[in-house]
Amino acid sequence: MVSEGEVRATVVDLVVRLTGTEMTAIERTSRLKELGVDSLLTVELADELGRRYDLYLSDEAVDAMRTIEDVVRSVVHHDGATPPAWAQTPDADPVAAAAVVGAGADAPEDGGPSRHDVPLNRKRFTAGAITTVLTMVVIGTIVGGALGLGASALLSSTGLGTTELPPISSAPADTEPTPTPTETPTPSEDTEPPESAAPEPSLAASSQTVPPGQRFTLTGAIPAVGPGAELQVQVKDAGGDWDDFPVKLTTGADGGFSAEVYTSRTGAREWRLIHLPTGEATPSVAVTIG
Repeated sequence: MVSEGEVRATVVDLVVRLTGTEMTAIERTSRLKELGVDSLLTVELADELGRRYDLYLSDEAVDAMRTIEDVVRSVVHHDGATPPAWAQTPDADPVAAAAVVGAGADAPEDGGPSRHDVPLNRKRFTAGAITTVLTMVVIGTIVGGALGLGASALLSSTGLGTTELPPISSAPADTEPTPTPTETPTPSEDTEPPESAAPEPSLAASSQTVPPGQRFTLTGAIPAVGPGAELQVQVKDAGGDWDDFPVKLTTGADGGFSAEVYTSRTGAREWRLIHLPTGEATPSVAVTIG
């Protein structure tokens, strides 16, 4: 059995890497959410501890983690839980990024749950995503085939598909069209050149499918916010809402950016960047982990 001291040192090291918190600020009774560890990062922490100590921390054990000492006890006094059939053990380190900003800034001062402290069901990142994709493909195929057959029958019954146009008569060879003079508009002092439309936000991922723990890059721009604006990376899982990912960055020229992220969570996940003060956001891109 591993010692409490060894496990506690491992937990503190992982929290420092996940949130950027100073090690001296972490105590045994420190609450995870006050250190910036929200629901998503708690699951990442549990998965990494399971990989290091060759055990499985159940969803009930993860939901019970409130303090550093709770995490240590879940490993030292493991309840003997075993992973279900759908569980996959990632071989990579927990979430990290080139620029990490503490995700606990939204935690309320009264110690209540933050908007990220919602228990996660790890099953939905695998079977749920696959079932959803397969269902959409089947429905799209059936609907597309029905629409195609209906359009073909409609064209055939109305005769639109066999319409014959009358021949175009040729003009006499010696006849030349008389050009119509056009008036050159006189510039007006009150006339202003039309403003060009502002470029739309853009986002692209370096890869559509990556293994758990492998880095990938999100690049794009939000021209409307200009340079020096702070953007928040957000992630959405199948059937869920947009949630802040623990990465923030500052835009460069013309609102451009490049963010390098990676995660050990598996499944189909959507990503975007948003400027929280104005609500300006990029389109989303899908990246499948695993």
